[in-house]
Amino acid sequence: MDLSRRRFLERLGMLAVGAHCGWPLSSGTKEHSLYQATELLDSHPSIDLHCHPGLFPAHGTALYGGDEAVAQTVADMRAGNIWGGFFSLVADLALIELGPDGVTANRSFEPGEAWASYQQQMSALNELLGKLPAAAALGLDDMDMLHGQGTIAAFIACEGAHCLEGHPERVERIYVDGVRLLQLVHYAMDVMGDLQTHEAVYDGLSAVGREVVGEMDRLGMVIDVAHASFKTVTDITQVSDSPLVLSHSQLRHGDRQHPRLLEPEHAQAIAATGGVIGMWPSGFGNDSFDDFIDNTMRMIDLVGVDHVGLGTDMDGNYKPVFDSYRQLPHWAGGLLDKGLSGSEVGQVVGGNAIRVMKQVFQKGSGHV
Repeated sequence: MDLSRRRFLERLGMLAVGAHCGWPLSSGTKEHSLYQATELLDSHPSIDLHCHPGLFPAHGTALYGGDEAVAQTVADMRAGNIWGGFFSLVADLALIELGPDGVTANRSFEPGEAWASYQQQMSALNELLGKLPAAAALGLDDMDMLHGQGTIAAFIACEGAHCLEGHPERVERIYVDGVRLLQLVHYAMDVMGDLQTHEAVYDGLSAVGREVVGEMDRLGMVIDVAHASFKTVTDITQVSDSPLVLSHSQLRHGDRQHPRLLEPEHAQAIAATGGVIGMWPSGFGNDSFDDFIDNTMRMIDLVGVDHVGLGTDMDGNYKPVFDSYRQLPHWAGGLLDKGLSGSEVGQVVGGNAIRVMKQVFQKGSGHV
């Protein structure tokens, strides 16, 4: 038995333990595709555009599952051969709650509270990274080096710009802290612009939001427009020539009409910037793992294979159908089964995200 085949079978044994989670075990043609996918992931960098391993932003609260939960997710990343991910703080975590109609904000921030929450989450993440086979990455060279050491590259992100507290100059501070992607809005209304899940307040991107986008472009930070209204997105395209990331969503279709899902023109606006949409395996848009593969292909058919990636929302998602990184080879194998070539799957699992990151990082001065 050749070494690559042996390595595949060993990894297949690890992946098979997830059968009880509802993703397909392979046989026949699917086994061949899974073998190809496993080999592909050894050589093609893979990146998750949006994740919260172990729900680390909730560290110190009743929602936190403990350091063991973070360690388990990082171990799953290594087993599934994820090279890196955007480990995302949640700026409005203190304000939001899950109710029968979805996530809502139950109050507003007190003065200084949003910044204090950001600092606490950042401190907790840095402490956790010191204990795990994962390390903060400031650029793509860091990811290549860390992967060679068997370490996950943690690119730091922040979901929501509430921590800026309306001060565009604070973008520079979070950049120095290591934040490389900022999602401008989340569920709690802020001064950046309008949300998908809230009635319009600013008619798109606000004046403060425009200044923040300008600072992000200057420094070389990825602009994430997840949760932003279509008008907010189109306004951003008028003030920035950077490729945009929409880190976690998918298309509306049939009876899947949740506000967080996208109309075709919304997705096409991201692609028109040269950007990437991270496929979101949420229960809002998927009933099964096979649905997630089908919805990935639906997006590829609309915007093209150059503009699709992965955004799992891991450990912070609603009824996810992709709930372990050990499923990554199954997702890649499923896309091969649907007719994508190996190089195309390589683009989707990470190549497209890397292209955008490289363009944004090189564009920015990085000078503070």
